[in-house]
Amino acid sequence: MKTYFKRAFSLFLAAALLAGVWAFSATAKENAAQTMLRNMTTEEKITQMLMIAPRYYDNAGVTQLNAPLTELFGRYTFGGVILFAQNTQNAEQTLRLTDALQKANVKAGKPQLFVSIDQEGGRVTRLATGTQLTGNMALGAIGQDSAARRSGEIIGEELSSIGINVDFAPVLDVNSNPANPVIGTRSFSDSPTIVSTLGSAFIEGLHNRGIMTSLKHFPGHGDTGTDSHTGMPQINKSYAELQKNELIPFKRGIAADTEMIMTAHIQFPDIERTTYRSKSTGDEIYLPATLSKTILKDILRRDMGYDGIIVTDSMDMDAIDKHFDRMDAAVLAINAGVDILLMPVAPYTRAGIQELERYIASLVSLADNGTISMDNVNASVLRILTLKGKHGMLEAYNADHLDEKIEKAVATVGSKAHHDEEFEIAKRSITLTKNDGDLLPLRKKNQRVLILTAYANEVLSVNYGKSFAEGNLPLPEGTQITVDCYGNTAAETIDAQIAHSDVVVAISELTSVAGLNPRNAAGARGARIDQMIETAHQAGAKFVVLSAHLPYDCVRFPDADAVMLCWSDKGMSEDPRERRHDVPQYGPCIPAAVYMIFSKEDKVTGKLPVNVPAISEAYTFSDQIVLERGFGLEYKSFCPVCGETHDTNLWRRIVGVFHKISYAFEQLFTFFKDKVVFIADLLKQHG
Repeated sequence: MKTYFKRAFSLFLAAALLAGVWAFSATAKENAAQTMLRNMTTEEKITQMLMIAPRYYDNAGVTQLNAPLTELFGRYTFGGVILFAQNTQNAEQTLRLTDALQKANVKAGKPQLFVSIDQEGGRVTRLATGTQLTGNMALGAIGQDSAARRSGEIIGEELSSIGINVDFAPVLDVNSNPANPVIGTRSFSDSPTIVSTLGSAFIEGLHNRGIMTSLKHFPGHGDTGTDSHTGMPQINKSYAELQKNELIPFKRGIAADTEMIMTAHIQFPDIERTTYRSKSTGDEIYLPATLSKTILKDILRRDMGYDGIIVTDSMDMDAIDKHFDRMDAAVLAINAGVDILLMPVAPYTRAGIQELERYIASLVSLADNGTISMDNVNASVLRILTLKGKHGMLEAYNADHLDEKIEKAVATVGSKAHHDEEFEIAKRSITLTKNDGDLLPLRKKNQRVLILTAYANEVLSVNYGKSFAEGNLPLPEGTQITVDCYGNTAAETIDAQIAHSDVVVAISELTSVAGLNPRNAAGARGARIDQMIETAHQAGAKFVVLSAHLPYDCVRFPDADAVMLCWSDKGMSEDPRERRHDVPQYGPCIPAAVYMIFSKEDKVTGKLPVNVPAISEAYTFSDQIVLERGFGLEYKSFCPVCGETHDTNLWRRIVGVFHKISYAFEQLFTFFKDKVVFIADLLKQHG
């Protein structure tokens, strides 16, 4: 007993000591940040609040740091940079670029850079050779924390290996508006609960690999009908309404210790009533969330208790750039509580660099004369430095062992292991909403299957999925698979191919509500699918629609025999099997769907993470819900005894069990019968 108490006391002392060390370490880092802040000039503070984009220089993507940019980073104390596809050709090149950026930034007492990127998975990914993954709504179709967490981990492993430390992800917008032109499948769901659960798991995955997260787009971009890249959205909801929907995932993300939250350039006139006269239209417009003290200080900081970093969405987007004077926008944002201004000026030319220098000088002057709150500036910079201290970024950048880092990065980014996991996750997301006559999976012998893509870059995707199915599945004997692109091939040629097919699979890509209408240009491809369905049925063929962008077109084609959803239309630029490293990033969802069309071994388990509304006679979304969130068919179980399929409900499963028992007894009877005959023959031979 004494030994037990001694051990318990020892453990208590050890835990207390560790807690004390941790508290001392945290305090020391905070003190280091405060000390650094006290010694900074106004210019150093202001530039620490800027995150710029070395995306282009003189119309060419920046893949290595040139002299003008090196000089720029050496002169100022920028808080960070954001990289795009133009900066990330492959793992080695990207690591050399991030290494060069950090080295150019080195100066006595100068903190390291936040190096950020938009690597959400799915539609929005920037690494040219990384693992793309499925995107959020596909994870919503799976509905399991493990898939979201592992997706975050894979992305995090790849980003950290190439010197990137901040991911502008995950998207926590609740896609409650089916006509949303910019979020769509970037959202996990139209349910705040699903978005919260999967978003938190995704955050955990990124954190597990040392990547800082930035949730977006606060206070919610899911109910907009306008893209803030090209216009100024407006959401007419009260604060109470936001609390019941849009704010729920952000509250959960704050609890998951996200380091940053990105603002939305959206007007909320029921919450922020302050107006500004648009420089382009002359109209009075409401301050968007990015510039709203009510939304950022009162709601996000005071009511939701968030004390992390607030970063704007890009300040060069039309919602800000077309309506606000550049300096006015900066003043409003900082005074509203923003900590980091993202992409305020584009240093894409020598003139652009000079413009950025003038911008910095103006901000310094405005801060010194009190137009910009110096209290806000000091609070923001302290948050930035404290976070950097937590991640060891107040210390000198470690430029050693670059060759070893490159070797690790090349082995990590877009690795076969990651692509294999990506494919398995994609398979689990495939969702079936219609399957008349148990058409899928295709299991009849001697079937001629024609798979038609909407765009040329999807042909490789389909062929890759076809090859994967042929190499890993027992395809029905005599199956013939032909692949073509109905978007690029003459209609007469495609119709002739359809007439000589038994099953036709066509990819549909609804990208906006306008695409629902077959009578306008945006709906031309939908109209073409209507024609192909009719041609197929006249020839006695079955027709499968594969929805590969927004899920809301799964009810657009009522005459299709089967409808499957794969959640992403990202194609391929080359066959990934042709090289070991630096495989160009590709979408896994179309190949996975092609595989699942033929697979009897893998069960289709995806469920709709959104409600799918009916389409009105005017080809708009109605208020009537046709398919509810959570709906999804499963393949029927194939019975080895009778050769038929059975539903997967409880009764059919029981019947299936009896079939299996019957089959087992039949095999057992055959075995003993053969033995009895064998013994009888022996007895006859020996008299």
